[in-house]
Amino acid sequence: MKTNVVEKGKWERELEVEISAERIETELTSAYRKYQKRLEVPGFRKGKVPLRVIKARFGDSIRGEVISDLLPTFLEEATREAGLVPAAPPSISKLEHEPGQPLNFTATLDIWPEIEVENYEKLAVTKMTHEVTDEEIEEQLKDLQNRQASERSVERPLEKGDVLLADLQRVDDSGVPIIGERFEERRFLIGEEGAPSPDFEEALIGIQAGEERVVRFTYREDLPNEELAGTQDHFNVSAREVHERVLPELDDEFAKDVGAEYETLEDLRQHIGEQITQRWTYISDQRLRSELVDQLVEKNPFELPESMVENYLRSMQQDQQGAAHEHDHEHDHEHSDEERETATRRLKSYLLIESVRKQAEIEANDEDFEAYLAQRAEEIGLKAEDLKRSERLDDLRRELEEKKVFDLLIEKAEVKEEKA
Repeated sequence: MKTNVVEKGKWERELEVEISAERIETELTSAYRKYQKRLEVPGFRKGKVPLRVIKARFGDSIRGEVISDLLPTFLEEATREAGLVPAAPPSISKLEHEPGQPLNFTATLDIWPEIEVENYEKLAVTKMTHEVTDEEIEEQLKDLQNRQASERSVERPLEKGDVLLADLQRVDDSGVPIIGERFEERRFLIGEEGAPSPDFEEALIGIQAGEERVVRFTYREDLPNEELAGTQDHFNVSAREVHERVLPELDDEFAKDVGAEYETLEDLRQHIGEQITQRWTYISDQRLRSELVDQLVEKNPFELPESMVENYLRSMQQDQQGAAHEHDHEHDHEHSDEERETATRRLKSYLLIESVRKQAEIEANDEDFEAYLAQRAEEIGLKAEDLKRSERLDDLRRELEEKKVFDLLIEKAEVKEEKA
């Protein structure tokens, strides 16, 4: 194989490749023999058709098929031999081959950008800090208490905080029932945060079991269902039962019911405080990372190969659609400016972080990686040995190296703390 690289732009290259006639003939002969075993030609027994007959009748077709099948392999070998790392799959712009002659083709490709970060010290970022309050812990406790509430049927009008079991019949503006719009034994927690329509629940206050009401109400403007948001509706509501919710006492027994690891209510409170701290730490770390990346991108401007962005967007689209549509171009769509901007930022982030890693000679040694695997295994409830057999092992090593890069950036940054 002979290769020649022609530089056409900052990232664009033309790769001229020549494959020897001998190699092509070897591949063709192998293909002819495979066809010889299965071809049926009148006048010859199956498997006994002479190669000269196969070449004469099917030579052009077989040669085209063989070359088409081998091109991806030739491309991979040629880019590796030329020392090129494609940013996206190359495209063939010229292809020439005559029987008995070398195969010549030209591939057009964008190379993977090699970025040299010049400014990654003294980045100005803000670290969010948070001190957990007793009010936050009590709010979480109340949420747990509400989730463990029991219910009992009561013979009294519905109040806020009660549960209503009812049948609903949608009616038109004149009160006539709409066929096919009846819903039985629906359950409503009156006063629940995020209810589709506070008006609906307010109109039911005071209803008793056995009573019917026609309720006219408006859905919330911010309802996720945009077809219903802000619209009016009418229902005939037939109350079946009113349930009073009974909250358990917040004591040591309550804590034990939540989890066997809690001996006292104070143990549970402490655990809730630790969880809140962990959540805020995660949010703070992610925000800090995002700011560091923004600073790196701003201080180290560079352009990406367009094919690299397109290839990333295509891969993201295929991941969303699933493997079944991996090569189904009918599902391709025009990418929005927002999608393109997100893809560009992620790619630049990866290249810049990788550049810092190389310049700072950051690697995950075996000792560090063993400790990191043990930590990650504990977090996700696996044994470290099971995680070592995971297909994500290389990703985890990359994850650790990325963490080390961010630790370095934070160490060298000008960090201002801000209370949240």
